[in-house]
Amino acid sequence: MTNFEKHSVLVAIALLLPMQPLFAADARIRAAETGLRDAVEVQDGVQERWTIADRMKHWGVPGVSVAVIRDGKVAWAKGYGLKQAGTTDKIDTDTVFSVGSVSKVGAAAVTLRLVDAGQLDLDRDVNEYLTRWKIPPNSFSSARPVTLRGILSHTAGLNVHGFPDFKPDAPVPTILETLQGKAPAVTEPVQVTHLPGTKLVYSGGGTTIEQLIIEERTGLDFPAAARRHVFDPLGMKRSTYQNPLPASHGNIAKAHDRDGKPTALPRGWETMPELAASGLWTTPSDYAKLMIALMDSYQGDANSFLTQELAVQMMTEVGPSRAGLGPFLDGHGLSRRFAHSGSNDSYKAYIEGYPAKGDGLVIFTNGRRGFRVINELRRAIAIAEGWPFTGVTTVPAVTLSAPQLAELTGLYMVAPAGGVVNTRHGVAAEAAYKVSADGTRLRISDASGVGQIELIAEDRTHFVADEDVDVRVEFVRGYDGGIERLIHRYGEYAVEAVKQK
Repeated sequence: MTNFEKHSVLVAIALLLPMQPLFAADARIRAAETGLRDAVEVQDGVQERWTIADRMKHWGVPGVSVAVIRDGKVAWAKGYGLKQAGTTDKIDTDTVFSVGSVSKVGAAAVTLRLVDAGQLDLDRDVNEYLTRWKIPPNSFSSARPVTLRGILSHTAGLNVHGFPDFKPDAPVPTILETLQGKAPAVTEPVQVTHLPGTKLVYSGGGTTIEQLIIEERTGLDFPAAARRHVFDPLGMKRSTYQNPLPASHGNIAKAHDRDGKPTALPRGWETMPELAASGLWTTPSDYAKLMIALMDSYQGDANSFLTQELAVQMMTEVGPSRAGLGPFLDGHGLSRRFAHSGSNDSYKAYIEGYPAKGDGLVIFTNGRRGFRVINELRRAIAIAEGWPFTGVTTVPAVTLSAPQLAELTGLYMVAPAGGVVNTRHGVAAEAAYKVSADGTRLRISDASGVGQIELIAEDRTHFVADEDVDVRVEFVRGYDGGIERLIHRYGEYAVEAVKQK
């Protein structure tokens, strides 16, 4: 068979398989740019589709930048919109964005490079590495030490979920002030608050300890260590952990509030002094190089960025966590994927990769409501690329009456956690869910009403979250026919909660 014949056969196969991506690369780009959609669509209803420009305007997000990875290479990358609203300064593929907690995966890459080099051990008590500051001892840390494996997977028992950004004129804390909780830091001291290895508790405080370890072990400040061990080897020339980012870096996406108005003026962007946790400035094309290097390492390619063994560990959940050594994980087989989101005050970011196939995406935005665009665009790209997990589901047209909704409402107490499945869900034992109804809408939140999620009915007792099809709620009828509990699912993980009388 000639090469031309082989090509023709591949085209024919692609056309016969509707779930496969369109063959022409530019057609996939057009499909992604014009196929933004909701997560849940009603059968036989109107299926709305939007362009990127439509949704940027709708959600007040001035700028978006994207890179799509296919078969271990950047298939396409584009910028949309403006660096700053009210100007004509356009986003391009070299425009840098603040990427929030996506910084943590970059920091993990630095750590794992040092592990590969024999300079760090994932399972050693981290206090043995620290000299300028040590984790304060208490009964938890005495029973089981904090390790880098625990820090990277958010199972080390550490506090301080995240950090606020600092305005241009605000004094910023040093790393030691952050760890000690001393002004100008505005967060509490970093310490062990529960037994390491028993819970998934997301901790930017832990990542700050990781940063200090890297600095002390290498003798370099963190931006220089990241440059030496990650950015330079991968050719990530637009990436830096330097904060505040100097204007001389150039081509910077400016910060915007929830209405799409410029903020952090006059400079136009905030400072993120907790560098490893939230301080990375980069582009999607640059960050895609890191993702490709990690996926190549996972596949065991020659001269890989990491050894295959360490890359596989990076992509394997640790104990009670949904995270591996840096990224969060989900799916099985060809749908196995790693991901991480980033959320600084004025910037939202998201990465996702399929290590077995070498596919993935990077999306950065410069608006506070950027996740709205990211979620809709991610679905469009997944469908255009033919990925196994699209994030879209279709439900039958179901309308529940007010009495039918009312019997589901109330307070539900979470039963004591048991085993890895419940623990990885991330809801603590003795927590509570509040289920409320407003007209024809059902909502679930914590007991105080925070974190409210709207639920869409699939039938009388099964519901799916309107923005995330991985989140599902089943209301369970008891022996007497009444609603006695709910099951809250996140992907393959679940917890039960009992309805209070």
